[in-house]
Amino acid sequence: MSRIRSAVALAAAATGLAASVVFAPAASAANPTWAVTALKSGAPLAKANGDFANNGGVYATVGINYVDMSNNGKGVYVEVEFWFYRIYGPGLPSVWEKVATKQTPRTQRMRYVPTNLSNRLPGNGHSARAKIKVCEDVPGRGDVCSPQAQVSFDY
Repeated sequence: MSRIRSAVALAAAATGLAASVVFAPAASAANPTWAVTALKSGAPLAKANGDFANNGGVYATVGINYVDMSNNGKGVYVEVEFWFYRIYGPGLPSVWEKVATKQTPRTQRMRYVPTNLSNRLPGNGHSARAKIKVCEDVPGRGDVCSPQAQVSFDY
């Protein structure tokens, strides 16, 4: 009798496991990642990395970790341009539009500082894009910046 109960329990467990595999939600795609480095004479002044995500269907959010590599007393920051591919309707052009430029606070820390920047997703949009660079703040001379990383997602 115990063998029958064990077989029934095992079959029930296997059925439950199979059902959970069949009905489990699909895994979401990984958020696009990026990394940038600002250099001066080949030496890194600042580094940043992170991801770009659709935050609940409401915001495009850039997750950021950035660090001052130079320890020269000048602050570093990350600048993000938010772009959206907007669909205006039949017969009207659909175009990429830059809607905002945002910056993180300056830091002089020689360890990574986590933060994020967000912008609301427009209802008539189809895709979101972020152009991201890390810079060393050099007042009166022009900031030293990395090339821009570009990441995007459809929504």
